[in-house]
Amino acid sequence: MKRFLCLILFYFPILTTFAESGAEKYNQGIDLLYNKNRPQDALSYFKDAYRLEPNQWSRPFMIGFTLKNYLQNPKEALPYLETSWQLNAERDELPYKETIQCLESLGKIDLAIQKNSLAQKELKSAGKTPSQWFPENLAWLYYSKGDTNQALQIAPNGSWVKSQLAPRTIDIVWNIQLTKLLEAWRIQNNDTVRITLPVDRPYQKTVSFRSDSPGIQTKRKTSRGNQFLELKKDPGTEWPQQIRLELKIDQNLRRVGSRPAKLKPSSPNDPYYAWATENRDGLFSLEDPEFLAKVEEITASGNTLGEKAELALSYLRKNYKYGTRVEGSSVKEWLEQGTGDCGYFTYIAIGMLRALKIPVRGLYGIGTWSDPPPALPHSILEIYDASTDQWIPHDPQSDQLFGVINPSYIPFTAGNPKQDSAFLASDGIWEIDTVWFFWNGSGKDTISYQVTLSDANQIASRSAKPDYVKTPQSGGPPPVR
Repeated sequence: MKRFLCLILFYFPILTTFAESGAEKYNQGIDLLYNKNRPQDALSYFKDAYRLEPNQWSRPFMIGFTLKNYLQNPKEALPYLETSWQLNAERDELPYKETIQCLESLGKIDLAIQKNSLAQKELKSAGKTPSQWFPENLAWLYYSKGDTNQALQIAPNGSWVKSQLAPRTIDIVWNIQLTKLLEAWRIQNNDTVRITLPVDRPYQKTVSFRSDSPGIQTKRKTSRGNQFLELKKDPGTEWPQQIRLELKIDQNLRRVGSRPAKLKPSSPNDPYYAWATENRDGLFSLEDPEFLAKVEEITASGNTLGEKAELALSYLRKNYKYGTRVEGSSVKEWLEQGTGDCGYFTYIAIGMLRALKIPVRGLYGIGTWSDPPPALPHSILEIYDASTDQWIPHDPQSDQLFGVINPSYIPFTAGNPKQDSAFLASDGIWEIDTVWFFWNGSGKDTISYQVTLSDANQIASRSAKPDYVKTPQSGGPPPVR
């Protein structure tokens, strides 16, 4: 017994030194990370501290925190953050927040939702009140996956999600340079043309429209899922140089779901078969064996058609960047070049989804956003959901799984299977995508708009993600101990 006590006394200073060394390693890592901006070096010190003090939640936390926020490696960070969660007997909020955000960045939205609910439960069991961050984040997660009803139920008053999903009215005044555009299409001698009005959808209705067009007869017409303003002049007369279009559009995002419930391959007997197979003379690369093999490889791990669609769209967002328009005659060539604008994103996504035999179509519209002002033409797509017989909007540029559409986005045209911007109808009248008037001479100086939030009785001026989504850090390092 005496010898045993002597051994303990002999090794006690060494054990103490190791304990102190773990804290020193941790503090040195903090200094390297925050004061000297050397995250890779800091990571080594945090790993040493974790090896020496494996039961301190702050040690694996800082490893995961550094990997996720500084070295942009959430996949490697996740196991460390989950370990810090398990060691967090004090119920500090930081391990919870970072783990949830890490799951979100990895696209594991459903698991992030589960973890958020579990974190709130654990905090309450420990006698703590979860901060506002948790319900706001939970509402954002539901919003991200398209469950707007659940998002609204959870979102606290005054939160970003609440304001984004508030019912709104959008008033638009658009001075369209008509003569210039009809000459560009070489149809100025036609006595009747149609231009698109905003597409009606479950969450969006055109309440009223008015056209100030002296000497022009106007009427509203619906065709191929689009609404048109038909313009007719008397034979032998000239078209007015400009027409004024006034629109009032009501939106209620409580009725939208941005994630299809069920996808299935289209067959020749389906009404939307053309939207799953149209190749437009090779543009969508549906007869290119290399492109088809690439889509098959990208989506191979998906068990359902919906999962395969997610894999295809996630690949596009990861490997294609918004930038300079590229040359080429097919979506395969565009994808290989790796950069293009929103229209290229949409066309490539159409090609990838049609390679899976999913009905999909492109939309052109106006984003009435204030970042940047005033309004921008924007291209997105719609995926056909067989279970609801509904076209579901999706922004292929969005970093969410089935991309969240900006609430104030107004689609003016749902494309035909070939995605033509002008279409000769069966009655011989040309139907033209109004957004082309924006791109070709009726730009931002010819359009004005006002967005009124019905619930808040205020004008919406911004549309951006909440701060906690944009900011990688959740509140700095944990206490040094």
